[in-house]
Amino acid sequence: MKQLLFFSFLISSLCFSQQENFKQLDTLFDVLSSNNKMMGSFSILKDGDIIYNKSIGYQYIMKNTKKEATIDSKYRIGSITKMFTSVMIFQLMDEKKISLNDKLSSFYPKIPNASKISISNLLNHTSGLFNITGDPNIFSWLYQASSEIQMLSRIQTHKIDFEPGEKMEYSNTNYILLGYILEKIEKNTYKNILEQRIVNKLKLKNTYFGGVINIEDNECLSYFYEKGELKQAKEEHLSNPGGAGAIVSNPSDLVVFMDALFGGKLMSETSFKKMTVVRDEMGSGIETGERNGLTIWGHGGGIGGFKSLVSYVPEMKTALAITANAASYKLLPIIFSAINAVKGKTFKIPDFNINEIQLTEQEVKAYEGIYESKERPFDLTFVAHGKILKAGPNPNNLNNLTATKKDEFSLEAMSVIINFNLENNTLFFNDQTSEPVLFTKKQ
Repeated sequence: MKQLLFFSFLISSLCFSQQENFKQLDTLFDVLSSNNKMMGSFSILKDGDIIYNKSIGYQYIMKNTKKEATIDSKYRIGSITKMFTSVMIFQLMDEKKISLNDKLSSFYPKIPNASKISISNLLNHTSGLFNITGDPNIFSWLYQASSEIQMLSRIQTHKIDFEPGEKMEYSNTNYILLGYILEKIEKNTYKNILEQRIVNKLKLKNTYFGGVINIEDNECLSYFYEKGELKQAKEEHLSNPGGAGAIVSNPSDLVVFMDALFGGKLMSETSFKKMTVVRDEMGSGIETGERNGLTIWGHGGGIGGFKSLVSYVPEMKTALAITANAASYKLLPIIFSAINAVKGKTFKIPDFNINEIQLTEQEVKAYEGIYESKERPFDLTFVAHGKILKAGPNPNNLNNLTATKKDEFSLEAMSVIINFNLENNTLFFNDQTSEPVLFTKKQ
């Protein structure tokens, strides 16, 4: 009896702390909203049930009217579409309609290197095909409708970037082609295939292949922040990204989709294992990483001002999704904070009132270097750019840091604080959602 009382007390305490931290999560979203950092919606599903929903900001803002975002608001989810496309390709594999080893030449022989590129190469971004979103003429066609013939013609004009399987390099071209291949095999439109294979099966209410934005149907317009003010973004035509980025959805549908995927409801166990074979943190239409001993799976998306991120943590049987129609704050720290909330752990709320101090070029130069840590699978590179210190894990894509006090810098968009100890050649990396991590300068 004492043991039962103990476990009852333990569970009650956990639920209480979780509810308290959901209040803290509410505060986080309120702070993001009041500081003009985000508009959007968020959902958490655990053990099959949605346990948290939150929406901030507006679906749209007109001259004479504006409509607040709700749980029913719908957003373009960009590259999260790739997860849906991948799932449907693996469903076709379960039905013996296609295989990982089939060549692209069986469908589109005029694509460069098509006889060497397999379906597997397309799925895991090892095809070597040029990323069509890097086309120098993209803005001449991005905002108007394109046919399959037009898109194929554009793809065919570009040389390959590398031989198939040589390395992994993200390319939207892969999934545009996979979307067309789905249509070829099924002799149907992507829109209808998506409905039949996923939407109807999971009873999703807000997920479909998008068209022109319809604000009368709870669809959001997208915006960007310019000097603290919202400006409406230009609307891309969804016939262009197709199977790589044309789906409309919302968090409450996305967490159900992720739960079904990891619950074995969308494909065979064999296919799921193949989908989650990872190279450089990339599987087939799904990405992965580790955080505080947890494995996190998912995908992000961005299209025409919309940003989105969906994640699943198998150890917690928890799915999390965020969709935004305006965001100047990174979505990943929000996911990390929410994971802490589910675990009943507190986290820090970002402070957007940090004072900036000015450093000389010589002072900034002292912080240059590459730092490594036993606790993180990446190095941090710091480069002086005049009076600005730039940093990040990818030397080719560094972020501007803000000097806040002596030996301290912040990256507001990621809620990151970095504290240097120049004498010891170390720094502490604090992203507000876990304990500070020690990095040491490479000699």
